[in-house]
Amino acid sequence: MNHERGPISGHHLHLCDFDGTLTRGDSFVRFLLFAVPLPRLIAGGFVLALKFSGLIFSGKWSNEAGKAAVLSVFFRGKSVAEMKTLGEEFCQKKIPALLCTELLNDLRRAFQNGETVVIVSASPDVWLRPFCATEGFDLLCTELEFESGQFTGNFSTPNCNGAEKARRIRKKFDLDAFEKITAYGNSKGDEAMFSLADEVFRF
Repeated sequence: MNHERGPISGHHLHLCDFDGTLTRGDSFVRFLLFAVPLPRLIAGGFVLALKFSGLIFSGKWSNEAGKAAVLSVFFRGKSVAEMKTLGEEFCQKKIPALLCTELLNDLRRAFQNGETVVIVSASPDVWLRPFCATEGFDLLCTELEFESGQFTGNFSTPNCNGAEKARRIRKKFDLDAFEKITAYGNSKGDEAMFSLADEVFRF
């Protein structure tokens, strides 16, 4: 269902983390279980163990590098259309059961009142983009890189977490234009986003 924006009621910006805030638990792992057949998950696990070891011993380990390694092992070479289909199907079939309906309904009401609602997440755009398109929310997240129509296994943006969340928010919005900013999050990765807000809800 698409949710249409109503009359503008005020310049209020809502910044909401996704995993563990708007959802119960992490959507990344659930996407892997949904999109990758079990035999391939098991086989890919051995490859990932080697990749993770290499990153750790080389001193290059980070959450961003680990996440990119997982996506590269299981999805590198897939087309834009294939990734879009996987994301849309996951969004339709699995995301609804993960959502915290009370918070989602609050955000929907804010949007319908003409307020600006933004999902700010470290998760990839694969399933967040169709979710936000359905709700009418803005989106700032980690984005996949495609070349010649195929997923390279890398990100086209920095991992949207921590200080990067605040940087992306400032880049997209003139914060001085808002009368009130409310942030919703659940982890240390949201602290920089919290620092931009007048009102904070921790989950």
